[in-house]
Amino acid sequence: MKLSITQENGARALTAASKSLSAKVNLPVLANMLLTATKSGLEVLATDLETATRVMIPAKVTIEGRAAVPGRMLLEFMAQIPSGEVSIEKLGEELVIGAKDLTARLATMPPEDFPAIPKIEHGSVIRLAPGDFSMAVSRVAFCAAQDEGRPVLGGILCEASGSSFSMVATDGYRLAFQKISTNGKPMAAAIRVIVPARAMVEAAKLVSESAELLGERDVELEIAQTLNQANFRIADVQFTTRLVEGNFPPWRKIIPEKFTTSAKIGREELVRVVRIASIFARDSGSIVKFTLSPKDSSGANVLRIASGNKQVGSNEADVVIGLSGRGGEIAFNYRYLLEMLLSVASEDVNFEMIESLNPGKITIPGEADYFYIVMPVRLQS
Repeated sequence: MKLSITQENGARALTAASKSLSAKVNLPVLANMLLTATKSGLEVLATDLETATRVMIPAKVTIEGRAAVPGRMLLEFMAQIPSGEVSIEKLGEELVIGAKDLTARLATMPPEDFPAIPKIEHGSVIRLAPGDFSMAVSRVAFCAAQDEGRPVLGGILCEASGSSFSMVATDGYRLAFQKISTNGKPMAAAIRVIVPARAMVEAAKLVSESAELLGERDVELEIAQTLNQANFRIADVQFTTRLVEGNFPPWRKIIPEKFTTSAKIGREELVRVVRIASIFARDSGSIVKFTLSPKDSSGANVLRIASGNKQVGSNEADVVIGLSGRGGEIAFNYRYLLEMLLSVASEDVNFEMIESLNPGKITIPGEADYFYIVMPVRLQS
């Protein structure tokens, strides 16, 4: 194998492929990237057996061939060398990389030991605008469970029908829903799959990193009809992930049909006050209490946010709000509030509640395709 590439293309391809390098290497070959040189260019492939990232970049190929080389070492070396042409040649059991006055020799493993990654040949393709896809992932993925013992809740439920595509994630304590429009022809048949949240986050990162190359092109999500996997096409990157098997919980059942209190709150002010309350909440179960009161002595509707206890100290802050309904008290884990509030960029948010033991709902004014449900914490009498 003998070829040359530009340092810029090489570093970009290796950075993208590193998304699928295994952090816990049980099989030594998984710490490697598979380089394949053909007349079409250089393909870089990495996998951790759950995901696989394949990148094709331009290359001047003199001799075709394959080599499996240590991924992290190759990435770190490529990132540090000067821009310009980089030569790559396999000599015996080593891969020799040269750039200007720098030369590196990397030990290789037999490319035959590298796991075969099946390609989706007959799948259903969903086309999404890059900005919409990234926005949806950022608003939903943080709600997925971190517990590996609950793989279904560690995924994002993705449903496509007609010209709409929705994402739902929940860990049992909060839930986020986002619907966006698809591009191209409407879906002929509905699709319902669970994609690992980690994979969705990595795909969104690839969209951001490939923005210049992607341009106005869509992100293509292809769902295999036979294989239990999905493939994201993002410019010259293909990111493949296994799907989560199992049944997603009937999440619509936890959403109250009606609320008795609704408040319009400035998002940045709410973030500031909840952050202050979190200082006193850390040693008291991470609990912050909301008290929504219509018309105080000044004639304003007020949200009072309180936290803390007698042992560590306490804090109270009032925020002027728009309020309809009777008001009431309810408590939440402050982290569940902050993560949601920091995932959106709206000026205001709408907060709805019934009683202290019913779920609260947060929406964005003017955006009917998004909502966030958060379970309350029982208030101590």
